[in-house]
Amino acid sequence: NRWTGGVLNGTLVMNNGVNNPYFWGGTGVLTPLTAWPASTTAASLRPFKNFLVALDVTKSGTRYAHMVKWSTPAVPGAIPDSWDQNDTTKLAGERDLAEEPSLMVDQMVLGDANIIYKENSMYSMRATGGLDVFSFQRLPGSVGAIGKGCIANTPKGHVVLTHGDVVIHQGQGPKSIIDGVMRKWLFQTIDTTNRQRAFLVTNPPAKEVWVCFPELGASACTKAAVWNWDDNTWTIRTLDNVTYGATGQLDSGVTKAWSAQNYAWQDAAFAWNEDELSAAQERLLICSTAPVISAADVTGTRNGAAYTSYAERVGLTFDDASRVKVVRGLRTRVDAAIGTQIQFEIGGSMNPETPMVWSTPVTYVAGTSAYNQIDAFATGRFIGVRVTSLDNQPFRFTSYDSDFIMAGAY
Repeated sequence: NRWTGGVLNGTLVMNNGVNNPYFWGGTGVLTPLTAWPASTTAASLRPFKNFLVALDVTKSGTRYAHMVKWSTPAVPGAIPDSWDQNDTTKLAGERDLAEEPSLMVDQMVLGDANIIYKENSMYSMRATGGLDVFSFQRLPGSVGAIGKGCIANTPKGHVVLTHGDVVIHQGQGPKSIIDGVMRKWLFQTIDTTNRQRAFLVTNPPAKEVWVCFPELGASACTKAAVWNWDDNTWTIRTLDNVTYGATGQLDSGVTKAWSAQNYAWQDAAFAWNEDELSAAQERLLICSTAPVISAADVTGTRNGAAYTSYAERVGLTFDDASRVKVVRGLRTRVDAAIGTQIQFEIGGSMNPETPMVWSTPVTYVAGTSAYNQIDAFATGRFIGVRVTSLDNQPFRFTSYDSDFIMAGAY
């Protein structure tokens, strides 16, 4: 089962829903959470303000599936010292949100509120400062979260993977952000048995939300539907059995020796003494079976080993999906060190449901290929372009022009 938790007053709190929650102060090992009620577990446990909030609580074998349980507030640098809702000297309490019958799933802070997600509804939890401690309000919409960790916080609001959609909201009515074709592909591709192993995570440098999920037959996440919140565009990435992801600030602490580079000084594609990791920029870390933790989009290697990467765009119609196009080549614009090898392919298909038929690959060598011209051929109503890195060198593919002619409908 997926873990929940967070950092409260500098202390890491972790919960797996099976054992008592744990905390870690930075040294030693995980310790059972102090003052947590005996014989009690919770499906989700996360910090909110100076409180810890638990959802879907089981007490001595009896499950309270709609219960929200919160601790007394913790003083700075400490964890809560009571969860006793009957102690009138404390602010700990409980509340059942049973108006809507679906089960509690997870929670995430949005501004000054804690948004509680059930399977088919959402509730806002706000501090009142009075005897009730918190107030609860059901939010508009009949949508919830598909599983734990399926919520991402962005500058534009919470992005949520629901049962059949991807939505965004700012505490008001949720709005779908995924179109019909992409939505159909996403929910037809998610493995039904392991769908609750899906999760959402942000990639701040690229302004992206990754909807990571296991494909049909997979037990870990092998694909990510990626939404850019600035451009409102979707792309698809391949993952290598990823189990979770998180963002935070990283310090590389690594000095690259010039002797370790495999290209000439004048061909370097980066600035002298450039650091790939800015101390002020959050980065995305992803976890998998091996390597356990790796940084996304930071280096051109995976666990120190080179790998082949590619990017492709399919479904190009050139503003007329009814006519056949004959593509005779591309004129590319690439920023890369001289000698960097990049492979181009052009594809075509007659229908959006049929796979692309790709041309013979053409190798482009930065700085030496004449006129940046790619001579390749493809025919179809729908055209695709695929770019593959051959020698694991950094490059930026900025744009291209297509040399094509319009033919008839068949």
